[in-house]
Amino acid sequence: MENTTKRFSLSGALFRVYIVLVLIMLYFPFVIMAVLSFQGPRGGHTFPLREVSSWWWWKLFHPGQSTEFSDVGEFLGNYLGALGRSLVLALVVAILSTIMALMAAHAFRKPFRGSNAVFYLWLLGIIVPGITVSLGLFLVLNRLGIIPNWTSSALAVHVMWTLPFCLIIFLMGFNRFDLDLEDAALVYGANPLQAYWYVVLPVLQPFILSSLLFGFTLSLDEFQRSLLLTGTTLETQTLPVMIMASVTTRITPTLYALGTLTTLLSFAVIALYIFFLIRAERKTGEALVEIREPKAEGEA
Repeated sequence: MENTTKRFSLSGALFRVYIVLVLIMLYFPFVIMAVLSFQGPRGGHTFPLREVSSWWWWKLFHPGQSTEFSDVGEFLGNYLGALGRSLVLALVVAILSTIMALMAAHAFRKPFRGSNAVFYLWLLGIIVPGITVSLGLFLVLNRLGIIPNWTSSALAVHVMWTLPFCLIIFLMGFNRFDLDLEDAALVYGANPLQAYWYVVLPVLQPFILSSLLFGFTLSLDEFQRSLLLTGTTLETQTLPVMIMASVTTRITPTLYALGTLTTLLSFAVIALYIFFLIRAERKTGEALVEIREPKAEGEA
């Protein structure tokens, strides 16, 4: 027994060390990027730090303004403008994908003829390479005389990309959904709309939040499908496309400042997701207790 206990203690210690190493590998590059973002105005994009300065943060928030330290070949795009477009696009994509995936998941709750074929057609958005989708849709729009833009063609292709992921999330949610809860609400006098609003949606809240998070993050980070469909000017490009354009010129620590900012925004989004997820699960638990208690009393 003592040897077994020691073995489990050693395994637990090794597992904790492994987790710490994984976290270091994940977040140490972020620390390095944050440190290098405070490089001096004449510093490079690698160590050593020539001086500590917020110069490159100033450049990030004041794009295109010429100064004594401006260099020939430096990328002067408006990163924050591209970030704003990406955030708006990601939010709209997340909402549309969640609504459409929820409606589709309802259709799959009961088997119908051709459901397997329809399901696999939905998954094509994941299987087809992103650059192929971008090129194909660009050629179609060009043939029709439609100018690609981040508010139209990029929005459509991002929804095509995120929709299958959101559908899978809701299918998992309905797979765990207890149909007796909805039947109990109907038995106790609720109409179908009330049963859906007060029973089904509260139970699905964690999956709705997960779908919104998936849609948001996938759209925010998407490059291949955005490459040819956001437009031809810097004023219409999303952040991943603009970053890829900037690395073809002189790389400056402004990118490190941008990376630090976007990483902190990502942490904030995850924190909000966890907060609302815990809140939704608590409310769901309370709602289930309220539903089941009258049912138990009636059976008694």
